[in-house]
Order: sequence, then structure tokens, then C-alpha cells
Amino acid sequence: MAKATNALTQGLSGKVSGLVFRRNANGTVSVGDAPRPSSKVPTEEATAQRQRFQQAAFYGRAMQQDPALKAAYETGVDGTTTSSYVVAVADYLSAPSIRHVDFTAYYGKAGDVILVQATDNFAVTEVRVRIQNPDGSLVEEGPAQPEPDGYTFRFTAKVNNTALDGDKITVIVADRPGNRTVQEAKL
Repeated sequence: MAKATNALTQGLSGKVSGLVFRRNANGTVSVGDAPRPSSKVPTEEATAQRQRFQQAAFYGRAMQQDPALKAAYETGVDGTTTSSYVVAVADYLSAPSIRHVDFTAYYGKAGDVILVQATDNFAVTEVRVRIQNPDGSLVEEGPAQPEPDGYTFRFTAKVNNTALDGDKITVIVADRPGNRTVQEAKL
């Protein structure tokens, strides 16, 4: 790509007769051939990724329309992200992560505790714990409450569960755009 540094091209950008003029950060203008459309058919994965990114862009624009959500996402703006829109798009594209589930203090008694450590690139909005018997019947399910550290969530059992062998504990973590991460463990 050539650099144009004359009065004719100063401030020019866009496509003109098969040439593309790009304005650089330092104020110069670069000139090059316009890109040609590809004859390759995109793969299913590429098409799915494009659709997902398009949905993320829709989500980011929708968050800009709600003053409260825009203000919430503005708290995530820092040196690497330039706007609340970018933070919202990144949040849409990134699912929360379950770092650790500690059920060593769960013995099947009401009041026992299961701790979940979960993070997200913006904010975890919900952590739920489900306890099931080996036959799939539900023992109990409910929300885990956040601890002051911001990434630990405490689930306190409300039901006595006499037979723990083979029980399944499912942890579901969600973020604002609705991304969910699920982790299962057997006792």
C-alpha cells in the first residue's frame, strides 16, 4: 500500500475507482487496490461465528439504549476497552467461568454449604445449584448468594438428603447477556 502525502489526498478516505484511501493515525493517507470479493464459500463455522458476532453487535447497541445498563457497562471501560458498547459486545461473546466448586462441607443436612467460585469478563448475575438423586429426582435447587469478594457464591442447603451416594450436583452460572456455563459433579 502506497502513502499519498499531497494536497489532493489530504483528508480523503474511502473507495474511488477501484482504489481505497485509508487515513492513518499519524495523519497520512495510504492508497491501495480495493479488495475483491472472495469466491470461497464460508464454512458453517465461519457463518455461525459471523451470526454470533452480529448478535453481539445487536446486544451492544441495545445496551446503549438503556441508560442504566449503559452506565453499568461504562464501569468496565479501561485502557483496553474504549466504550460501553465494546464492553457489552465482549460480555455477550464471553461466557462465565466456573473456577472451583467446593462441596466438602455438604453432608446432606439442611444448613450445609456448597461454595462456588465463578468469574465473568464483566459480571456474574446468577449462580444456581441443583442437587439430584441417582435416579434423577430433584432433592433441591436454588440460588447461591454472593460473598463480599465478588467471585465466591454460597449455597446453603435447605433440605435434608439422607442418601448421598451417587447424587449429582449441578452448578449453573449466568451473566447479563444470558450466557450459561454448567458443571456437574457426582458425590
